[in-house]
Formats: sequence, C-alpha cells, structure tokens
Amino acid sequence: MNPAWLHLYPAGFRRAFGDEIAESYREATEGASRRARLREAADIVTHALRLRLGIGSAHPGGRLFAAAAPFALAATAAYAAFNLIGSAGDWYVMRAAGTADRMSPLMTLMNGCYLLTLIGAVVALAGRYLPGVLCAAAGAVGSSVTFLYPVWRMPHDLRWELWGFLLAPIIIAVLPLACPPDLRPARRVRGTAGVLALVAWAVLLVGAVAVIDPLGIGLLFPWRFGVPLAAALLLAGRRAFAGIRTTAQLACAAAPFIVTMYFSGWAQSEEIVTVVGALAVTAVALRLRRSNRPDTMNPA
Repeated sequence: MNPAWLHLYPAGFRRAFGDEIAESYREATEGASRRARLREAADIVTHALRLRLGIGSAHPGGRLFAAAAPFALAATAAYAAFNLIGSAGDWYVMRAAGTADRMSPLMTLMNGCYLLTLIGAVVALAGRYLPGVLCAAAGAVGSSVTFLYPVWRMPHDLRWELWGFLLAPIIIAVLPLACPPDLRPARRVRGTAGVLALVAWAVLLVGAVAVIDPLGIGLLFPWRFGVPLAAALLLAGRRAFAGIRTTAQLACAAAPFIVTMYFSGWAQSEEIVTVVGALAVTAVALRLRRSNRPDTMNPA
C-alpha cells in the first residue's frame, strides 16, 4: 500500500486507524486483480478526502450533501429535459419551414449530451447511483463545452455574463458525488429491465411534452420545466423529502432549483425572490414543527 494514501487522512485518524486501514487493504487485495486493487485504492482515497473535507456521513457537511443529492439530480434531469423539449420545438419550426436539414452538427451533439444527462439522472434516481451520476455529470460537461464555441464568438461583455449559464449545470450535476456512500438513496428499481423502462418513460415524457406544445405557445415554464421536474421529484420519492430535517438541509435541497432557474434565465429576479420567500416560510414552519415535537419539549 502506498503510504501517501494514509497521509491523506487527518493526523488524529491516521494515528488511531492507520495500521488497521493498511492491514484491511492488504487482506482485500491479496491475490486480487489489478482492477480490484484500483477499486480498493480509490475507496481509501475518497474516504480520506471525505474525512479531510468534513463531508463524511458522521459530519454535518456530509448530511447536508446527502439531503441535497436527490434534489440536485431532479434539477439536473429537469434542466436536460427542458433543453431537449426546446430543441424539439426548434426542429419542428425548422421542419415546417423546410430548413430542418440545416441543423448544425454542434446542436445535434449538444442535444446528445442533454439526453445523456437526462438518462444519467434518471438512472441515479432509480438506484444505480454512481454510474448514473457520472453519466449525468459527463453529459452536463459535454453540453456546456459544446456551447462554448458559439459563446466565444459573442462580444466580450456578453461572454462573461454567460459563464454562470455554462458552469451552473456542471456544478449541480457533480454535487451528488459529494454524498457519502452510506447515505446514498436506496435502490428504487432492482432489475435492469426496470431501469430501462424508467429511462424509456423519461424519454417518452419529454417527447410527449414536445408534441403537445411544440411551439411553446402554452405556459413555457410549467410545461417545459415544471412537468419534467414534477416527474423527477416523483421518482426521487418520499424518502428524499423525509431526509430534510433542518433549515440548512432545506436550503441545500432548494439551492439547485434556484440556481438552475436563475442562471438559465427561466425565471426573473422577482420570481426568484418569491421562491426564496416561500422557502423562508417553509423553514419557519419546519422549525416550529420540530420544536413542538414531544421529544423536544420540556417535561411538565
């Protein structure tokens, strides 16, 4: 075992458990394949970094990320679905005008990345957590990088204003990686067939919204963002909402949606203020509910 891995741990933890970690690694990798050794080494490094950064399951930071993770995935799925629905509407208009063949390869690549993001978020919410999150993060990075080319051709002052638009989806998609492994959502779908059915359902839902209102004539926000978001939250399930027990957890869970709405231009500043106000009221109600529980009240 490389001694440098142990030095990633905090000094006190390393002195107390360093020998035990080294022995466990030796036993786990004895006679194992190279892939198994790499997996064990990755587990040690990530565990050490979580303890070093204070985002382990025993730390408040880790519990905050665990509470926010399913909602970040839901926001990521809604973001990707919103853009796919918009692209489908654009294609419909171009097809009606007879110019559908002029859709640039760059736009096709960007839509492919959005689809990858959507599939990854759905897979992660279904219970294949790490592969799904990595898939969603790769799609978010790909779509933002693809968008860099047209952004770089814009005037300098507009270019910097769009950095938030490019970075926000990546940060939100990567955020679930900070959730401690033992606090990740439980598998909601056991079999591969069930996961594939959920992915197909998500893609069909996006197609249905695009077919119902291809030109965006209806209310844009409820249709193109609200419907996919409601479906993603339904997939996250009651357990995700039950994990919100404190005001800080509520704020972390809501942050992905607020950031997505603001930087993507789906909501104006006044609407964001309204959302923040509603969250403040919810936080007060949450605190009052906790203070009125029998186990938190002083005995008579």
